Amino acid sequence: MKNNLLFRHSRLKKRLLLAGALLAPSLAGAQHTLCNPAATPEARQVYQALWGIYQQQTLSATVANVDWNIREAENVHEWTGKWPAMNVFDFINIHNSKDVNPAGWIDYSDMTVVEDWWRQGGIVGCMWHWNVPANNGTDYTCTPGTQPGETSFDPAKVDDPSSDEYKRMIRDIDQVAGYLGQMQQAGIPVVWRPLHEASGNIYDFEGGKAWFWWGAAGADAYKKLWRLMYDRMVNHHKLNNLIWVWTSQVGDSTWYPGDEYVDVVGRDNYKALQYPLMKEYNTLAARYPDKIIALAECGNGDEVNMALWSKIWERGSRWCWFMPWYDYHYNAGQSDTHKFAGKDWWLDAFGTGLVLDREAFRQAMEQQPADKTYKYVLTKDNNVL
Repeated sequence: MKNNLLFRHSRLKKRLLLAGALLAPSLAGAQHTLCNPAATPEARQVYQALWGIYQQQTLSATVANVDWNIREAENVHEWTGKWPAMNVFDFINIHNSKDVNPAGWIDYSDMTVVEDWWRQGGIVGCMWHWNVPANNGTDYTCTPGTQPGETSFDPAKVDDPSSDEYKRMIRDIDQVAGYLGQMQQAGIPVVWRPLHEASGNIYDFEGGKAWFWWGAAGADAYKKLWRLMYDRMVNHHKLNNLIWVWTSQVGDSTWYPGDEYVDVVGRDNYKALQYPLMKEYNTLAARYPDKIIALAECGNGDEVNMALWSKIWERGSRWCWFMPWYDYHYNAGQSDTHKFAGKDWWLDAFGTGLVLDREAFRQAMEQQPADKTYKYVLTKDNNVL
């Protein structure tokens, strides 16, 4: 029986490898530019490497257990002997960071875990569950609403620089920009995914709504907020190490900030069955043909388990990377099974031979040509003008 299983797995792996090999190789050879024309050489190199594997292979990714760690990556390494290619950190608790709050319990200004991950060959990703003060005046949340634990924070105030909301937007963006700036100073590019899932389930059914405050005032206010963040980070803070990821809810094309503000289009899906995923991938790839398409979040849902990656790939999805969500209870030792993606799922993914781990991505980066930047100056009589 064991030999028969190995034989069947070998046949599947060959079919999957062939499926990847049959894809058009033009993506890997083409030069693709980031939306920020002043992007750092490191950011350009990572972006070009992503294009080099896109539609032929997939990157593995994990997300921090809540905020500033590699706990989920450690799970994957324990299960499979491999490290995921990307680890994504979350700025969800910046209001409790010790550099701004003497009573804080986390220190986002300590870049040790981020720098170590980058030095070991991994991609650094960051996202932001942007918590603002709740209506009760004591808690923080990103859930809009009128209840005490929700927030009435109005993103439409992006048009009113004198408003409290606008001032907090700028203050929080500046704080996060400081951490991203530390990464830039260390030569670390960042796959940056803010303001995700903005339209919530508005387009899924009648009565659907935004489930984060940044989508609560509609598409126009959201796009203004995205562009404000981009302008503040890129033009004011000179952050050139960011690869900007916008997360689509598929039916929300009117929420798209614009090609000049986006490098990658992501999709979050917790009903991740192979056929619906293939349809969503094809829709987004056709709508945004000049952008990489990624499965920015995924995992088992409340009513259905995520398909094995071998089945997802075989069905035709060509997401640039996947990132199962973290399980706080599993990581706290309160559960024996991982809620979103456990050992068997990860073993299947790496077993396809088409999912890159950290070491494989490091090798892919080494194959990228050096990004040489030249500086030209005008001189007269041997003096720089």
